[in-house]
Amino acid sequence: MSDLCSQVLVEVGDAIERLLGGVAGEHRSPTLLDVGCWDGELSARCGAALGAQRMLGVEVYEGPAAEAEAKGLEVARVDLEAGRFPWEDGSVDVVVCNQVLEHLKNIWLPLTEMHRVLRPGGHAVLSVPNLASLHNRVLLALGRQPTSIRVLGPHVRSYAFREFRDLIALGGAYQVERALTAGFYPLPARFSRPFSSLWTGAGHTTIVLARKTTTPPPWLAYIEGEVEGGMQTFYG
Repeated sequence: MSDLCSQVLVEVGDAIERLLGGVAGEHRSPTLLDVGCWDGELSARCGAALGAQRMLGVEVYEGPAAEAEAKGLEVARVDLEAGRFPWEDGSVDVVVCNQVLEHLKNIWLPLTEMHRVLRPGGHAVLSVPNLASLHNRVLLALGRQPTSIRVLGPHVRSYAFREFRDLIALGGAYQVERALTAGFYPLPARFSRPFSSLWTGAGHTTIVLARKTTTPPPWLAYIEGEVEGGMQTFYG
């Protein structure tokens, strides 16, 4: 991974920490769930920013999951496209899902599970690479493949800034409180934040802060195959 790409990931983590710090006062003795927690490094930073009393994680790979447990997380080994979370409804105050949903065909199940375990009024912080980032626009203009959805890469879905924000707000299950981007690739980190603030839709990574409402999630219909057009075939 290039140094500039690494800087972007650091910027994304810093932005998520700032968002969590901003809502920390709304949650008493909060429980944090990091979906796709990997080795727990960012999870621990998020937990500190939030003042979490309990930290949970979901990670399918055993090695990183064990590392996350060593950092104090309670980690469930769950295939996000096929499995349910082991926690009760409304048992979590804040969910973080960073750089995960672009790797999944079946996003409907994990979105529904995150919503289920959140308490009403709880927060979700979700991030994905932005298909409409400046560097992806330039690549497309040159007839090249965007980096967020490389043919031989690990991503199977891609989201423009507004599309991802609207996806989280779909059906009213979440109220979007903030939508921003972090990083302005290929600018170095010290220059990128003003640009991603001024031209939000062209930043590298989209980050959405949303609050759970009492409205049932709309994604159940996709899981159960009730949506017209055979949407279930996207993850079958």
